[in-house]
Amino acid sequence: MALDYAAPFDPAKPTVLVIADGQQFYVRTGAMKALRESTFGDAVNVVGIITRGTTPAFIDATLSSDGKPDWPKAWKVFNSGEWVRDVESVRRALVGEQGRVYLYGRSGGAYLVHQYLSQYSDHVERVFTQSAVNPYLNAELGIPLDTFWSDLGRQDTTLQEQLQSALKAHPEERIGILMTLQRQHFFVSADKIAAARADLIHALAAGNMGAYRTARKDYQVDDMAAMYASKDIIPQDVRVLELIAPSGAFDHLGDGELYPLAETQAFEIKPLLDMLHAGKVTVPPFDFAALHRCPADVFVLAGRYDEAVDYRTEIALASAYPHHFLFIADDNHVFSALTANGASMSLISTFFAQGSQSQAFANAVRDSQRYRWVEK
Repeated sequence: MALDYAAPFDPAKPTVLVIADGQQFYVRTGAMKALRESTFGDAVNVVGIITRGTTPAFIDATLSSDGKPDWPKAWKVFNSGEWVRDVESVRRALVGEQGRVYLYGRSGGAYLVHQYLSQYSDHVERVFTQSAVNPYLNAELGIPLDTFWSDLGRQDTTLQEQLQSALKAHPEERIGILMTLQRQHFFVSADKIAAARADLIHALAAGNMGAYRTARKDYQVDDMAAMYASKDIIPQDVRVLELIAPSGAFDHLGDGELYPLAETQAFEIKPLLDMLHAGKVTVPPFDFAALHRCPADVFVLAGRYDEAVDYRTEIALASAYPHHFLFIADDNHVFSALTANGASMSLISTFFAQGSQSQAFANAVRDSQRYRWVEK
């Protein structure tokens, strides 16, 4: 397992392990130096785990003799249990059998952090996660992963009718159209998404496929399609099954409504879904009871207007830990405002350097209050 060090390792400093999962690529050789400068400061060692999902040897081990994915092998190599064991092996190698580390993760990587904590929390002292996915909480709390159809109906029911008509008129483009709509929110701000969505649907209904092709390019749909056709997508496909299936989102497909996220992902991971439905694989459960015994200091950062993770699931997640600090930012999935103004670095670096009970951290939280969301 390769590691990326932000600086020469100092045994006298605590160590932050930066965690990514199968559908993330921000942990790579040479990236940790910049991440330490932008996020952590120099009070800690910063070590990124170069994942098995970006290691060619692991991917090649999941291919059949004809070069195509062998999905049973892929599941064995890339299910999250293997990734959790990777983190544990790195911890032991860096700090010893009884040594403790700090953990940092975002989105799917944040979920992997919490999966690790459900098994090895005694070996962790401080944890920071942002936008932590947890499909089991979506299911338990009745919070859908994909609200596209209901949002569209509240905006204008005629848009639902126009979109259905466009899909019937262009069945060969169904997945492309749905993926374009699904990816739109990554490129259009929350205050403009409704108008942009309506413009695209109006264009589709009018048969303006030129506008659709432009949107595909703008939202990198063609780039994603090329990636889906490559072997590099195999780790991501396995992780997508784990991130979505427990939420129940796939179970709603075919009920007469449209779910761009669930339908496009179900299309891409069909072999894995078939294995799941046949009982040939089982998505690992999540042990919430284990979190109640976690001794670590856990900082959960949520975005009120997160496009990918509902902030209410993160409230529930934080409450599972006996020692937690929850900050709900008036922000999106990537915390644009919090990051642009330096507040994110202040919170994270102070938390890792001195902990959530320190006066320095209290000061950082006070200075960040203008970015904090408060229900009115």
